[in-house]
Amino acid sequence: MLQYYKENIQLYAILISWILVGAVYAPATYAFIPITMYLMYKKGMIEELLIGYLFVLILSDSLESSFYFAKDVKNIYISILALFFFFDSNNFQPLNNLYKIFIPFFIFSIFTLTFSFNDAFIFTSIQKTLSYALTFMVIPNYVIKLYREEGEEFFRRLILFAFTILLLGFVLKFIAPEIAHIENGRFRGFMGNPNGLGLFSFLLFVLFYIVNDLNNKLFVLYEKLLVYSIILISIYLTDSRNAVLTILIFYLFQRFFSVSPFLGFIVFIVTVFLVEIVSNNLTTILLSLGLGEFFRIDTLGEGSGRYIAWDFAWKQIQENFFIGKGFGYNEFFMRQHYKILTRLGHEGGIHNSFLTFWMDQGLIGLVIFLRSYILMFIKAAQKTKFAIPILFAISFSALFESWLVGSLSAYAFMAMVIYTFITSEEIVKKDEIETQAIVIT
Repeated sequence: MLQYYKENIQLYAILISWILVGAVYAPATYAFIPITMYLMYKKGMIEELLIGYLFVLILSDSLESSFYFAKDVKNIYISILALFFFFDSNNFQPLNNLYKIFIPFFIFSIFTLTFSFNDAFIFTSIQKTLSYALTFMVIPNYVIKLYREEGEEFFRRLILFAFTILLLGFVLKFIAPEIAHIENGRFRGFMGNPNGLGLFSFLLFVLFYIVNDLNNKLFVLYEKLLVYSIILISIYLTDSRNAVLTILIFYLFQRFFSVSPFLGFIVFIVTVFLVEIVSNNLTTILLSLGLGEFFRIDTLGEGSGRYIAWDFAWKQIQENFFIGKGFGYNEFFMRQHYKILTRLGHEGGIHNSFLTFWMDQGLIGLVIFLRSYILMFIKAAQKTKFAIPILFAISFSALFESWLVGSLSAYAFMAMVIYTFITSEEIVKKDEIETQAIVIT
């Protein structure tokens, strides 16, 4: 692992220079970072270029004022990545076609822009629509290009970079606890909030797990133990119920699907029936297991304010039931009613990806998205045993956070790497997988 840091000193030096320039004079980053990107691309530092994008996304999630420049720079960054891709597409051949599954949704999301009514909002909506399409088109092609050139070592370095971000959170916990924790004491590390750190840790856990399954010699034993330990400790410190449950869902279901897809679906059906029983007795169960404090049972009743947001959003959805007003409308609407929601006991967004899609794109848009989203996993299930367990885990996570709707976030980036991994025949070779393909009749 030390060898990794020695070999990547240049990458970390570049990232530190971005932070320093941003801290001294934020507007300078709008020129400094693009110039750095151009030089990196000309020197063939494609991997560093992509990891740099993940770093900017992580900074953009932070609430530290010295990192605010990243919130604007990330829009510039994905645009420049797209320009490199489109103007030098020959070096990305053959292209990854994951984005094609989502083309019907992209088209419909452009259509909903015509229903936007606010000048400031329409600009944001266009920006979010474009970035969503670019993310699905550009990021998978960079990932595949790097896999072709570097093989599994690319995934190793990407995982170790994400691991470093978690490790940095622990450093902050001891040297700057006021940065690493929010007001109520929950740990957020280097991310913007505890639930965000939990989600990032969950996605890293999934990526690390499936990469190890592809090549169990890519990491030596102590590295595996260290990475898993840091991930799980990070989740423990965040008190993120969502992260704990999503990891359990992924791990348990992948075990069943490894034995038999049929068994996996039977267990899923049984689980659905058990959810109602468990939910009605959840407080008693957690107290009996001694987990009441960790799962914050005092907040279970109100769902940490989520139920308030869901009810508020559902009432607004009735006004635009079938066709929404475009990406970003949910943020515009929730900000307009910030004071009301605060009095009711909720601060933030809708905290449900599917309700958020419904508000932004309407029922028709939600259905079109779900068609593409589920189809992606069905196709992936013909290549890997992990597809359906990942579908279950990510979908569960999305029920309590709106991250699936956003494209310019570290979570969307990690998810896109996972999507690319499980859908690409170049990475997941059929003749190396000892599982039955799921046939949809």
